Amino acid sequence: MITTMVDLAVDLTALEHNYRQLRRLCAPQVKMLAVVKADAYGHGLLPVARKLAAAGADYLGVGSLEEGLMLRRAKISLPVLLLLGILPEEAEPAVATDLEVSLFRLDVARALAAAAQNQGKKARVHLKVDTGMGRLGVLPQEVLPFLLSLKKMRHLKVMGLISHLAVADQADKTYTHKQLQEFTALLAAARAEGFKLPLSHIANSAALWELPEAHLGLVRPGLMLYGSPPSPDRPPPVELQPVMSLAAQVLQVKHLPPGSSISYGCTYTTPDWCDLAVLPVGYCNGYSRLGSNRGAVLIHGRRAPIRGRVCMNLTMVDVTGFPEVKAGDRAVFLGRDQGEVLAAEELAGWAQTISYEIYCALGTANLRRYTGV
Repeated sequence: MITTMVDLAVDLTALEHNYRQLRRLCAPQVKMLAVVKADAYGHGLLPVARKLAAAGADYLGVGSLEEGLMLRRAKISLPVLLLLGILPEEAEPAVATDLEVSLFRLDVARALAAAAQNQGKKARVHLKVDTGMGRLGVLPQEVLPFLLSLKKMRHLKVMGLISHLAVADQADKTYTHKQLQEFTALLAAARAEGFKLPLSHIANSAALWELPEAHLGLVRPGLMLYGSPPSPDRPPPVELQPVMSLAAQVLQVKHLPPGSSISYGCTYTTPDWCDLAVLPVGYCNGYSRLGSNRGAVLIHGRRAPIRGRVCMNLTMVDVTGFPEVKAGDRAVFLGRDQGEVLAAEELAGWAQTISYEIYCALGTANLRRYTGV
């Protein structure tokens, strides 16, 4: 029994467990930046950041200036890296709150240097390098000229190089090794020119697990903190616990005769008598419409298949042959019920997406309830 129609729960004890498991995969001197961007992948920026800070995280990684400022307003004093960088007009507040910046534009560098000079301090930056991701970052041949330009800006401190791996979650590591070799060669060339770069980093969750040579001075786990493996086909060497779960109350149970059509478009028609449970979760709750006639929920520890299209606020499931199901019973959309599990990876398969999107969608669309605070 749950006390609200829809219950999105975030287990912070599981989050801490996952952090400590990942910490075991790193040498003691390797720092850990916990990625909490995108509202901590839908789990809630501030509660997650507080728990990770208390657990011993060395850094936090956010997407935007606003997320960084939220952490500072919450009195979280850990080093924070703005992974998407900033706009030039955001330099003053970034420097004032000691936020570190992923850097790939000279105009931003100049704005940060000016703001730091005005405030009598140094701005910390991490030079973003595109080693093959094809997103943000300067190209390899631009790294040394860019660093030489930064050297003239006395109020900047370059903490290191940063890059991102495109396919580290795949079993074939050919492309990943190519990226890593490019990155370490650039790092060596820059250090040969006198740049110390004490905190360079490229390892995401997958590289943290499978490529210890990529750990360098710092690693950046994201998805594995929240309980999902980078590759659903290959379980990691440590036990991860799901942090997010979603359940709802059964609103109504009805007994439908053969030939009854269910939901918009009449995409499912009952072949026989059917017990149908109506649940108050739909795509407005971040539950994908692609689960229509494909997904399932857990009721009384059994899988109840979705019948018809997922609606904005409602989903219908077949509970024919189940022990008596009644209004108010608990239906699990994500999580565990009597030994059965619906993981984010399975929901992602139905929705033709990845577990990252499942977490972000569900966590953003529903009121979150926290345990283990």
